[in-house]
Formats: sequence, C-alpha cells, structure tokens
Amino acid sequence: MSALQRPPVLFEMMRSLTTLGRTLNLSRTVATLGITRQTVRRHIDALEKIKGSKFFEITNRQYVLTEPGRQAMEEAERVLGHAEAWLSDHHFRGTAASGMNLSRYHDEQGRDFYAQQHPLGRLWIDSPPILQQGFLAWANAKFQIESPEIERLKPYLLLYRAHDEGWLCVAIGEKSSYATWFDQVWAKSAIGRFSKEDPAGSEFNEFISGAHAEIFNEGGVRLDHVYAQIPRERGGPPLPVSFQRLLMCCVFPDGHTALAVLVARTRRIDIEGMDPEAVEPMAEDLAMEFDI
Repeated sequence: MSALQRPPVLFEMMRSLTTLGRTLNLSRTVATLGITRQTVRRHIDALEKIKGSKFFEITNRQYVLTEPGRQAMEEAERVLGHAEAWLSDHHFRGTAASGMNLSRYHDEQGRDFYAQQHPLGRLWIDSPPILQQGFLAWANAKFQIESPEIERLKPYLLLYRAHDEGWLCVAIGEKSSYATWFDQVWAKSAIGRFSKEDPAGSEFNEFISGAHAEIFNEGGVRLDHVYAQIPRERGGPPLPVSFQRLLMCCVFPDGHTALAVLVARTRRIDIEGMDPEAVEPMAEDLAMEFDI
C-alpha cells in the first residue's frame, strides 16, 4: 500500500472506532457508515493490533468500551476533528508564541471564535478574583469534589462526569456564567446531557471542549481566554461574550473522574492573532469581576 493510500484507510478505521464507540451497537455502526459488519470488525482488529490493546468487550451481547478503548476513541475523535476542520477551513488549531494551545473557529455565518491557553501564573496578572480564588480552592481540595473548599465554589461551577460517550453535565451552579448567560429554562435543560449537546451549538462546543480530554495530561488544571458569539435565549441573536476559563480535574467520592469548569466573563482577554478592533466587545455590565 502506498503512502498516499494509508491516510484515507486509517481515517476509515478511526471512523469505525469512534462510531462503534458512540453507539456500542454494530448494526447502527454499519448503517451509519454504510459499510459491512466484516469491515467494521476488520478495522477494529487492525487498530487493536497497532495499539496493542483490546478496545471492546462483549457482555450480554452488548459492546462495552474498555479503558484503552475509551482513550483510543478520544484520541481518534481529536484526529478526525482536526482533519475535517483543516479540510473545511473552519477551524484553526495551533501553538501560540508562548507554546500554549491556540484555536480559531470561523462558522458558516461568518462569525469568529477564538481561544488561547495561558500559563497558570497569568491568573495573578489579569484574571478576575473569582478565578484566583477558584484555583486556590481546587489546590486545597486535592482533587476532591466534595471538599469544603470546592463546596463554596459550586454555585459558580459547571460539573461534568466522565462517561464512555463523553462529558456528562451533572450540575450547573445558579450563579455560574452559564446560568447567568442563558435563560434559566434553557440552562437547566443542559443537566443530564453531554457537553457536545450544549445549547450553544454542537460545532461551537466541539471547538470549546477540545481541551476537556487533554486536561488530565496537563497537570489537572488549565487556564484559557475565549472570545465567542453565543445567543442568550433559544432562537435569539448571537451576542459577543469574552471570558477566562479554569478547567479543573476533580474526583467524585466514588472515584469517578469529574471536570469542574469555572468561567468568569471579562473583557480582559489576550489572544494571539485576534484584533480587538475587528471584533465587537462584550457589554461591560456582563463582566464577572468579583471575588467570593
């Protein structure tokens, strides 16, 4: 097989993995991809041999992802997402001069979304006080989501639980940026859904949640600056919003992985390649420049 043939075949194999990983049903996977059962099985077998791990177990005639399978699926989804974004010219993902991740998304309506990771030391330079206190609480909690330190943060947090199909929203703090941006009915409807099903839209959430799967390889905590255009109510017009975001790895009492997301809306964002004069700023009265 020539080098030019390998990437398409590899992408087909990864699509078999990600589709079966999401559906956990061979018939649905075959129908979705338009290929045969034998082809799906051959793709999975080949990838398992390459990676040296079993991705699925069959229990009571039901496919179940193994831990290596879940990790491989997340990695394959990122690779496919980057490839499709590059081909569509909608996403740009790269590295800023600081060495941190830098992303840009341009949607079909011509709106631009920007995100850049920053060193944690930046918290003490120009982050809202709520983020500074959030980081200290997370450090003192030693990853435990039920610790008293995290407890006082919960009104401002989004909490996700790691699941085979993605990040499942389990709680939305009533004072969080999420709850105070969307109307209450729309915001509460996100509980029990995966992050990719967020009201802000699947494409934007694919863009904004790209760091979720990476957080555990980067020390368990991450700081991002983000600019976006998101509606505040169902069917409403998109409005400019800028914010700083802390992603914090935590653990539930039963040992399952949790992701705590603390967002503070602010006009103090610094994103390489974004011209402040070319984007509409967020309204000043929407900023969350307060301590807790």
